[in-house]
Amino acid sequence: MKAHDKKHFNRSGYIILSRVLLYMVTTLFCALSPFSAFSQGKEANIWYFGAHAGIDFNTGSPPSALINGQTNLFTGPSAGTATISDENGRLLFYSDGIRIWNLNHVIMLNGDNIGNISTQGAMIVKDPGNPNYYYFFSFRFQGPLIFQYSVIDMTLDNGLGGVISSYKSIPLLHNTSYHLSAVHHANTEDVWVVAHGLGTSNYYSFLVTADSLHTQPVISNAGGIFTSYSGYMKISPDGKLIGSAVFLGNNEFFDLLNFNSTTGEISESFFLNIPLRYFGVEFSPDNSMLYLSGGIEGGVEQYNLNAGNNQDILNTRFNLGPGPFCALQLGPDGKIYYPTIGNYLSVINNPNESGMACNFDPQGVFLESGYSSVGLPSFIQSYLNDPEYATVQNCAGQPTQFNIANTNGIDSVYWKFKDFSNMPNDTSTLLSPAYTFSGPGTYYPELTVYSGLLQKTVKDTVVIYPLPTPQLGSDTLFCPGAPIALMLDAGPGDFYNWNGNFTPGGQTLAVTDTGTYFVRVKEHGCNGYDTIHVGSYPQATADISNAAFTNSNCNQSDGSITGMVFGAVIPFGIVWHNDGGVEVGTGPD
Repeated sequence: MKAHDKKHFNRSGYIILSRVLLYMVTTLFCALSPFSAFSQGKEANIWYFGAHAGIDFNTGSPPSALINGQTNLFTGPSAGTATISDENGRLLFYSDGIRIWNLNHVIMLNGDNIGNISTQGAMIVKDPGNPNYYYFFSFRFQGPLIFQYSVIDMTLDNGLGGVISSYKSIPLLHNTSYHLSAVHHANTEDVWVVAHGLGTSNYYSFLVTADSLHTQPVISNAGGIFTSYSGYMKISPDGKLIGSAVFLGNNEFFDLLNFNSTTGEISESFFLNIPLRYFGVEFSPDNSMLYLSGGIEGGVEQYNLNAGNNQDILNTRFNLGPGPFCALQLGPDGKIYYPTIGNYLSVINNPNESGMACNFDPQGVFLESGYSSVGLPSFIQSYLNDPEYATVQNCAGQPTQFNIANTNGIDSVYWKFKDFSNMPNDTSTLLSPAYTFSGPGTYYPELTVYSGLLQKTVKDTVVIYPLPTPQLGSDTLFCPGAPIALMLDAGPGDFYNWNGNFTPGGQTLAVTDTGTYFVRVKEHGCNGYDTIHVGSYPQATADISNAAFTNSNCNQSDGSITGMVFGAVIPFGIVWHNDGGVEVGTGPD
């Protein structure tokens, strides 16, 4: 994990120099220009696949057909491809695993004989440290199947790009299957690229960072043994699960396991096994639904991952309709695409919805003269995750801050906070708005994000909590010298702080002395405050020279004064005692 492959930076001095120049230019540009809080990434907007088939999401959804692609894959399970566009949706290059074509649909410089065709084609990963460099992961038969990488420099060939000759088809792993997927690290910058061994249950997670490709993988032994090259492997767009379909061979099955996007480890802390023949694998953009092609009846099956335990999930199996054993691929419009082996792509229009509500269209996109075989392009799954937002400060009467987790690819937004008491003033077009809800309660805000001509709307639940209202009672007085035994109760809460002590206290506080006491109560992150003063009455006195008593509460039922008074007329009750302290009567005379 700590070993870095820095060779392709050290051996090619022009790469180091170009990085330095790029840094200098970028720094100068940022100094002179307003800083943009987000980039407009549309890397998965153009697809090439099958036999001269392609689609373009830059024109909206459904995508428009492209017929200028050079891929020529008609049949067989090894028919995957890979495509990459820049952050504005402009095609950069694409591949069938054997060749790489540039944006002019001409084989890229040094882009021929790059590897072999495979189930998932290849995986293209932008260098996190330099936008001009791309890692191209693919496969090659050389005895056993080899997992390999190449490095592409987009500044070569007048900006059309080329494979760096000294870093073409560098082996990473021997004796692998065709299974391949990628997702961003939890830090949202680095990328995990995951492959699998053949005849073993080992997963291999390779980390791509700004300084290098880490050639020592994180190895995880989990799930079943892969006895076949074929089948798809996908990491969920949120980077939490990894699903693998082993197709053909003597042990066909589907495994769903836990993926840790911080460490790259795959584990059986979550493990769902389905002992059936599947081929394509995909997750809904909100990560709640799993889609598989094949199974008992063929076609596409849906499983609800939020149903409960493993058996509950299996019980939700729903067949969308008949079809071939083909790839499933999530698009940038939030829909899932499925080849028909012909001139159409089937489309799952609402993959976040369960059952018939997912709206499966067997002829959703017409490819014109293009022909779809079993494969579709592979992408970093994080590109296709539904936008997610989080809130800060969920307390009534105070502004709640809304923050989008990843703004890559977002051009503009529209918020509807669904605060019915404040309609129509409960909207915003700010990227990170602050909104004060009209009162405590449960709200269901909607976020619509716009990326070119595409848009997605996501819903979430936000709870606004009332402020805690501790009630310590009214200020109170005690007689001088009398013992004080008062129990203050701050009421319900999660956290209590009495009189500013650093050590948190409990809900109650025993008071044995006079003074001012205050408490700060926190519940659901919201603060409430109250204070009480515990004082003492003045000392009761009597002036026996003129029989004048001070007016003291402690001279009533709370206490007494013993003395000798002659002829005093007192406007409050008096208890008379003789010299022996025996009560002999009551006043006023």
